[in-house]
Amino acid sequence: MDAGLTVREQIVLLGLDTRDGTPREQLRVGCAVAAAPLLRLVLSGGVEERDGRLVAVQRPREEEPLASAVTEQIRQRPEAKPQAWLLAIRDQALTAAYGSLLAKGLVRQEGRKVLGAFGSHRYPVTDPSVPAALRGELAAVVLAGAAPAQETAELIALLHHAGLHGLALPDEAPAKTVPRMAEVAACLGPTETVGRAASAALAAVAVFLASVPGVTG
Repeated sequence: MDAGLTVREQIVLLGLDTRDGTPREQLRVGCAVAAAPLLRLVLSGGVEERDGRLVAVQRPREEEPLASAVTEQIRQRPEAKPQAWLLAIRDQALTAAYGSLLAKGLVRQEGRKVLGAFGSHRYPVTDPSVPAALRGELAAVVLAGAAPAQETAELIALLHHAGLHGLALPDEAPAKTVPRMAEVAACLGPTETVGRAASAALAAVAVFLASVPGVTG
């Protein structure tokens, strides 16, 4: 599947209802999208794990604003837990992903955003063949055992750690998808710290929203 999509955009696209473009699982989607640039930095060597902590060792290119945002979080708050960095850029990451999908003409926007809630917008997909092709590629890896391309492996790892197996292949039972997605995530390399950060960020957001009456993610 080659539509020029970043992993972040692919996650958001998978999170849209195929019928009307309603965003689904936005707590999990937001944390997965925020974790994507951190995962890329870890895999590319821009961030290293030292003595159980993530340390920024390179500055990303200026044309990578989310990678720069994560790096600044790491440099300014080195003692913070990784999930704190993800929570700090979560809204920025989601805004950028939706904005780039709109700019590429892959979705259109309906409704209005209320109090920063992406769920109050709908984003109908303009070309259903794009998410269909993306799910076809995921099915080849997860169900048929094909070797994943690098970006596909990153996508699967992020979906797995954020608990988004159902968005990846909604017609398949978790018993068929979870083990293989876990296997791909494990084979990707030094991703476990990023995965734990995404899971912890998700838990933190869920706890916070549960404490606010009438608010959902």
